[in-house]
Formats: sequence, structure tokens, C-alpha cells
Amino acid sequence: MTFLPHPSVIPYTIVHSSDIALLLAFGFIYEIAVCLYRHSNERRTSHERKVKIHLAALRYEAAKKRALGPAAFVETSKLERAVLATEKEVAKLKAAREARIARSTKLIKKCNLLTNVVVMLMYFGVALLAIDGSRIIDENISSNDEIISDVERAATFWKGLFFPLTYHGMGYKISQFGIESGMRTSCVGALAVFWAARTTSGQFFECSLKWVSR
Repeated sequence: MTFLPHPSVIPYTIVHSSDIALLLAFGFIYEIAVCLYRHSNERRTSHERKVKIHLAALRYEAAKKRALGPAAFVETSKLERAVLATEKEVAKLKAAREARIARSTKLIKKCNLLTNVVVMLMYFGVALLAIDGSRIIDENISSNDEIISDVERAATFWKGLFFPLTYHGMGYKISQFGIESGMRTSCVGALAVFWAARTTSGQFFECSLKWVSR
């Protein structure tokens, strides 16, 4: 028995299981590819890491020579010049990485927009899963004797099924664009399925990355 009661059978009137599975798989693969591409551009290159390590070593040696006083003036001056040159190289590498991140961010935004448009056009006006309000018993929804329509019954069932999740944001409304108005409150569009897969796989990638980098 679950903490929140849910029906054992969902009274759906439309379900495109193959398309749902396809969009979930596509969303998962697409988001993993985006995360890998973003991570490869955000992380420091091996050359940048080596230069940072070299800079830390130079600073340590310069501090040691500086502590010896005037007797090590020549060596200290050479090390300080080397530190300044290495710091300039580190700054150049950081600027190049930031420019690379900016370019990758723009490219990801364009790809996301293009992918969303393609998914929307391919499934325009198609509800991948819709609830049949006529198959829902009234007392499972309301304890009073009020008579409600099948659309209202289906909408109430849908909200209860996904409680406490909310699907009333702008993104959810966009994902239902083109679907028949009487079904919008109790159905799932293609973009919602695609975005759900992306969100889940994105969180999975971030958790895996944190676990590996511990």
C-alpha cells in the first residue's frame, strides 16, 4: 500500500506507448550528449591543469628564494618574472575556456530550440496519453452529489494522479499546443514526455559526475 493512494488501472482513452518509449529514449540520449558536450567544454584541459600546477610550483620557489633576502636577489627576480609570464598564460587559457563555454552555450540553445520545434511539428495536435472521464466513478473524485462532466472528471483524476507534481506552467501549456481543448487538462503531449526524459537523464548525469569526482 502506497502513502498516496493511486488507482491500479488508469482509465485512459488514448495511449501511444511506442511513441512514448521513443521520445523517452530520444530525450535520454539527447540530454546525455548535451551534458557530455557541455562538460567537455567547461572543464580545464590537461595543458591548463599542467600550467596551473607549474604556476603553483613557481610561486612556492619564489617565496622560498624571497625568504633568503638580498643574497638570492637574482634567483628571486628570475622566478618572479617566470611567475608573471605563467600567470599571463593562465589568464589566456582561462579566457579561451570562457569563450569556448560561451560558444557551446549558444550552440546548445540553438539545438534545443530546433529539437523542440521538430518534436512539436512531428506530434502536433497529438495527445500521447489521455484520460477517459466516462470510465471514472464519481465517488472516487468528489464526495458530494454534484454532477460534473467527463472533461472535469478526467481533469480532476489527472491532477490527483500526479499530485504533488504540477503541470500548469508555461512549458506544459506549450507542450499541449495544438491538442483539442477538451483534452488539454487531462493528457500529455510529446514535448512533456521529451522534457521529462531530458530532466531525469540530466539529473542522473549530474549525480554520476559528482559521485565520480568525489
